[in-house]
Amino acid sequence: MNDTLLQPVAVSKVPRYREAAYIAIKEAILAGQLGPNQPLTEEQIAASLNISRTPVREALAILEHEGLIGPRNGRGLYVCTMTRAEFVAIFVANETVEPYLVRRAALLATPAQLEKLSGTTGRARRSAADHDSAGFLCASRDFHRLVGEASGNVPLTQFVLRNEERTDMFLISSGKVIDIANMEASNREHAAILGALAERDPESAVRLVVYHAQSLRQRFAEHFNGPDAPSAQTLGVGQAGVYESTPSTPPKQR
Repeated sequence: MNDTLLQPVAVSKVPRYREAAYIAIKEAILAGQLGPNQPLTEEQIAASLNISRTPVREALAILEHEGLIGPRNGRGLYVCTMTRAEFVAIFVANETVEPYLVRRAALLATPAQLEKLSGTTGRARRSAADHDSAGFLCASRDFHRLVGEASGNVPLTQFVLRNEERTDMFLISSGKVIDIANMEASNREHAAILGALAERDPESAVRLVVYHAQSLRQRFAEHFNGPDAPSAQTLGVGQAGVYESTPSTPPKQR
């Protein structure tokens, strides 16, 4: 592991060392700085963060519980890898849940929550302009998290966020370049969803979320249509005609 990937942390209370270590390691994983082939050793991480091994050990235990890291061949901890089939299954899980969350968010979001959502879209635009794919993915995860929080359903919000983290890890580890066109397309779709939330229009919000999922399927078609990807029938997708095809234009808001 390259020691320069993690910077020393400065906190004043012991429990916060664990939190700081957890955040630092997780951010490095989600940015692609720590990859599946790098062993995560307590000694090296503790030295990089300039803290003791105990909070590092506790942070790694949390990350292992979340499924982001795990042992390999019974030895050591590594960033977890994901198959294409697992990626598609997780994507489908979020596809199913997010229309419910966005419908509720359109009815319940507070002005402060809408302002925070607007902030994430601004961050995502700046990341696209800077060709910063890791920053863009982080802002996009925050957008989905804040939609969930605005819905008032904490368990489903946590479910969606963890799935977003894992699908982002898959895209990074697969070598898929999140190019400017992809980032700008997602930014437009998120902005449209935010507009529907601000208008308190749950039906438009749901249609736009469905379109966003379909658009992502088209933009990352190689991951959904590969030989080892599960079929729609296997996953139970498309039975109601919702995700069977990708529209050429986004649905119009009322």
